[in-house]
Amino acid sequence: MGYVMSVVNIYVQHPEEGKVVAKSSARLGSLSEFTRIPEVVLETPLLLLHTRGAAVPHLSHDLLQMVSTGNHILQMPLVTLVDHTKNVKAFGKGIADFSGSKEYLNYVPIQDSGTATPEGYHEKNSISLWTRGGRKVVDPQTYMTCIEALKPDMFQAILDGDTTSSSSVKRVKRSVDDTVKFAGICADLKEKSEILKDTPMLVCITGGYNIKERLRCITELKGLDAAGYVLEGFHTNGESATNLSWDDMEPVLTETLGQLPANLPRVFHGPVTPTILLKLVSKGVDIFDATFPWLVAERGGALVFPNSLTKGNAYVTETLPSLKSSTLIAPDGKDGSSENENGKEKIVDRVYEIYLKDRLYFNDTRPLMEGCSCYCCRKYSRSYVHHLTTISELQGPILLMMHNLHHYINFFRSIHLAIKEDQLEALQSTLEEFVTSRR
Repeated sequence: MGYVMSVVNIYVQHPEEGKVVAKSSARLGSLSEFTRIPEVVLETPLLLLHTRGAAVPHLSHDLLQMVSTGNHILQMPLVTLVDHTKNVKAFGKGIADFSGSKEYLNYVPIQDSGTATPEGYHEKNSISLWTRGGRKVVDPQTYMTCIEALKPDMFQAILDGDTTSSSSVKRVKRSVDDTVKFAGICADLKEKSEILKDTPMLVCITGGYNIKERLRCITELKGLDAAGYVLEGFHTNGESATNLSWDDMEPVLTETLGQLPANLPRVFHGPVTPTILLKLVSKGVDIFDATFPWLVAERGGALVFPNSLTKGNAYVTETLPSLKSSTLIAPDGKDGSSENENGKEKIVDRVYEIYLKDRLYFNDTRPLMEGCSCYCCRKYSRSYVHHLTTISELQGPILLMMHNLHHYINFFRSIHLAIKEDQLEALQSTLEEFVTSRR
């Protein structure tokens, strides 16, 4: 069973009829036959390596090779590249060659799912991108021109995903109307483009937490030649994704996923917590991104949650220091984060990590995580990383990012194995026990 194009076959294999895997709808599958690197086969559930400006944050090409030598797809948000598309177009060979990462496949979404997207900036025929140079208004035609310049291996159709659990019915309906309209324009321009006509395009399912609107979005997008679906509109990126309520999401996801074609991949962007991620996998979501390990590294944290069924995390007994989240202010002075209304700041949940800036680690000679085989854990101690982070030495976030990304890649290997061996529920239980113990 699979999705077949002249360019790419995207397969999502299901268990034999009548057999249930891990008492859930978790899926195993593969992405293959991309034009630029046709020999690469990537198994799902899949982790996209998050980049900013086409590079994994804090890691050079050589350092990334020290983390993983496997095949990966690089997630390259347009918001971090839009200021450079003219140079990439002049270069003529696409973003893969331009960025020196041609051995990796790449996928271009619109927003950086690791960074909060300011809310409330709505235009009738365009969306807003918040770049280093300020706000840029982009319509579908301009967007597709940028995509043509970048020549990605896969890209996301433009959308209006500015909804949360508190969005009004009017805002939710508008997001669906605009998303469907934008997707139709992108599909038409893609078909007419000699550069993009064979490039897989993922369309977006919006509608906030309104089941009726999400099902309407699916219905109105069915005529398009979609290579897969991105589940958008549950959060506004950044830390809003780490605070998702599963009780609010679950009924919406169940209805939405039940109406999507079984043979196409489903993508969920954002730094969701490992607990929510496993629940999304169990519901049948196939592809995620590595924004969570980056977000943790940015705040001086090292991931220590159990990333396999092997238990060995009882040594993590530290108390959980709280840390206020930063407020994102838009260039015009408007608060860009709904999580910081009325001057109140959210508290970051550090249950999956240890905070290396804490003086607790001043003389701690242990590695970041016992049993971890990453470069940082093999070479350096917690006390050394504590020293680097407290004096803001550049090597600090480099070592944390190497550890966190290594940890998360292994987490996905464990997820794949758990589904295959009917152990996903056991992996969820192991993680939940750890979270409970730390709380």
